[in-house]
Amino acid sequence: MKYRTDNIRQPPIVKLSEAARRYVGSANFIDMGQGLPGHVPPNTVLSSLTDRIAHPLTHRYTTDQGHLELREELAIYLRRHSRIDADPQKEITITAGGNQAFTGAIFTLIEAGDNVIVPSPFYFNSVMAIKLAGGTVTEVPVGTGFSPDPETIEAAITDKTKAILLVSPNNPTGAVYEQKVVDRIVDVCLEHDLVLISDEAYSRLVFGDAEHYSPLRRRDGHENIIVLGSFSKDMGLSGWRIGFIVGPSVFMDEFMKVQDTISICAPTASQLLVLGALKSDMNWVEEELQRLAMLRDFAYLRAREIDVFEVTRTKGTFYLFPKITNCTDSGKLVLDLLQATKVLVLPGNIFGSAGEGHVRISIGPLTADAIDDAFDRMASFFSFYKVE
Repeated sequence: MKYRTDNIRQPPIVKLSEAARRYVGSANFIDMGQGLPGHVPPNTVLSSLTDRIAHPLTHRYTTDQGHLELREELAIYLRRHSRIDADPQKEITITAGGNQAFTGAIFTLIEAGDNVIVPSPFYFNSVMAIKLAGGTVTEVPVGTGFSPDPETIEAAITDKTKAILLVSPNNPTGAVYEQKVVDRIVDVCLEHDLVLISDEAYSRLVFGDAEHYSPLRRRDGHENIIVLGSFSKDMGLSGWRIGFIVGPSVFMDEFMKVQDTISICAPTASQLLVLGALKSDMNWVEEELQRLAMLRDFAYLRAREIDVFEVTRTKGTFYLFPKITNCTDSGKLVLDLLQATKVLVLPGNIFGSAGEGHVRISIGPLTADAIDDAFDRMASFFSFYKVE
């Protein structure tokens, strides 16, 4: 039987996890693959859900848009941390994770044959969603520092182009896009009447002198900009499948048709937990960011000690994305590394053609000792391994 999903790749994380299955559970296995945080909310936040778990409403649907109180708290949070002004009643919807927010946006916006421009390397689930909706993808390689080039993006626009996707801070590269770059891409969208989809799942994970800049700060682009977010990374809630989408009310009315069809609403218990988190002092998030800042410094120090690693230090996320000298098959390299060292990293080729020759290293849930051990093993491996 032929399936309409035949032309969509299998989830690469799943396939690599299968390859690593023989090592999982081993005391020597180090997972630097999946993008996971290293913390969970404190007991003071968890207890906010515990107190409500027996209430009948916790076991029922919320409205499609999500709890109004949660949307109101989220609006305050977005204003404080991203300088986004959004109406919680008309412009914010709570979703079952950032991926569902993106998929819902794509199904709302594009028809079969419509095109979305995506800077490459890219987050593979985004491309899977576009193809699932019958859309096409134009990969535009990023430039220096993994930053997208607005002129190259504009040159890729055709009469089939419907949207441009930006992910900043970026997965897999960790790049934080500068305001002037984002503003120019907003200008391009306004000039060509395109939608800018801004995936800001890692908005709090910026370090050093970097600042996250959301295109929704631009009030003149309000009707053409959609922002996606997640509570998986900064709040450590990846297993609770909870995120959000922000957009103009006319878009949100249409998005509700997809939301109700796919999930009706985000899980009620997850919504209540995030509500408790947003009402907390949030010091625990700041502590996690400080922990990640120190781990990043250490990981970049160790990465630069490996001769075949060509390292570009970026200012966001918990990913490193080094290029491996002379590597033309990162898939084979990653499997050889796993077999020899029991260290799992992700091959760059799953993030698009511009990712080939790179590997993505995730340090989010690891300790400094585990990172040290992993880089010791990788250094030993590359001292004898012939890169192809």
